[in-house]
Amino acid sequence: MRTALLLAALAVLQIPAALAQNPLPKCDGDYAIVRVSSIKPGAMQGFMAAVAAHKAWYRSHGYKDNVIVASRIAVRDEKTGTWSYTDNEVVTYHVRPPGVKQADHDAAWDAYVKQYRDSSDIKNEYTTCMPKLVP
Repeated sequence: MRTALLLAALAVLQIPAALAQNPLPKCDGDYAIVRVSSIKPGAMQGFMAAVAAHKAWYRSHGYKDNVIVASRIAVRDEKTGTWSYTDNEVVTYHVRPPGVKQADHDAAWDAYVKQYRDSSDIKNEYTTCMPKLVP
């Protein structure tokens, strides 16, 4: 599974180069990378820390226009009908992701990527065109 995660991470890092060669279709809204991540047992807090470190990296490197959020998934207990948040999966959105060159990666980049790897596995990833968000 670590090999698959590593390959997925490397693929994500190559997106800007791939887009330069094969651009995405026109989007009348905002491009967003949407990921469904499986959270490792007991690792939700670590995953949320990774999201915060991810945002902090972009801001500290001058990127101000992108948005990174994590959405907890609500599940309904079939027997009781009660709702709660699962600790097994999270959906993340990276809206208007800027292309970051491999050469710009630093120790802080590596640290937040490690936090993600230690706390989760990417289950699915989509590049989407979503409606324009209000700034």
